Amino acid sequence: MTRTRNNQSIHTNGTWARFGSTFGKNGVVSESSTCQDQPGKGLGDNLPFQVDHDRLSGGQIDNKIKDGGSFFSAYFDNYVADAFTFSGRPVFPLITSYPNEKSTATYSAETLSRTSPNHPSVDVVQNCGEAGDIPRALIHRGNTLMTAFASETLRLQFGLKPLLKDILRTINWAEGVNKRLKVLQRFRDSGGYRKTVTLDKLSNSQANNNIVLQSAGAFFTDSFETIGHRVIRGHARWLPTVDFKNIAQDEMVAMAKRAYFGMEFSFSGYWEAMPWSWLVDWYSNIGNLLELTRNTVPCTLGSLTIMRTTTSESVTHTYDDGIRIIKPGIVIKERKERYPGTVALDVQLPLLSGEQMGILASLLVMKSSHNF
Repeated sequence: MTRTRNNQSIHTNGTWARFGSTFGKNGVVSESSTCQDQPGKGLGDNLPFQVDHDRLSGGQIDNKIKDGGSFFSAYFDNYVADAFTFSGRPVFPLITSYPNEKSTATYSAETLSRTSPNHPSVDVVQNCGEAGDIPRALIHRGNTLMTAFASETLRLQFGLKPLLKDILRTINWAEGVNKRLKVLQRFRDSGGYRKTVTLDKLSNSQANNNIVLQSAGAFFTDSFETIGHRVIRGHARWLPTVDFKNIAQDEMVAMAKRAYFGMEFSFSGYWEAMPWSWLVDWYSNIGNLLELTRNTVPCTLGSLTIMRTTTSESVTHTYDDGIRIIKPGIVIKERKERYPGTVALDVQLPLLSGEQMGILASLLVMKSSHNF
């Protein structure tokens, strides 16, 4: 059952007068919030919800000379322009579309991979295959300079760089294993493990041209830009499939070591060692989903949610018509959402980074080479 709660902060508006009549003194909503959620027990603190928050500052119109005005001319005294007081402030948008935003399935798979207690920090199975690239990179050269460069680029990106990164983690293995042991300890102490990770940070903007801010008593328009930001996070809760209280401490340490180094023969490890798995993972979430096949730590996924925080800020300009001045107004709209993740295969066409474009260029160069 969905419930809705609302909250507002209201202050009294200023006034404007003309022809002997005074207008204003109306309530201006300076801040408002609406929350829709589904209260419940158990996982009730992880059910879907949406919170919308809106706040206003500035936007007042004032006559420059405080003489009370005349019968025929409009006189403004700290009056918030009408566009800022309309319900919902519709001319100030909340940007909800962002370039390069991935699907829920892709974000869900990344959350599973990055939060799983079974996710290896050093993948021994994969590194066994990559280790052979070191002598080949030092000895082997292509028939031409371009072919050799392309060949070494591929070996650097998918052989040497990941391997060297894992070597550094291996050197600091004691700290990493200790952190993984703390994760396992939470299965013993609290009966579960939960973790939130940041998945994406996105930006977008929207131009708002010739927006009427005030038409009664005075006519003010403005063109301004709305800047939007979106942060996407994933939250997973893992539950044990055995009673960790019955596992001896030395066995816990051994389990933490196996999980940290990926010391198991799982399909996920084989997949990462396959020559073309990296290319498939660029366009799908297969690699992340296969993390679920690792079972060094006996646990299962309890719940998975994706959270989005979207913020849009609109700032109008100061305008002086010689008689009156309108102060800049700032409208900030924020939406926080939480909704269930999706454990499913997803295929997409991402925009590649400069490094990835270099890798694809190397592949094209190597295509016709017998050394590839």
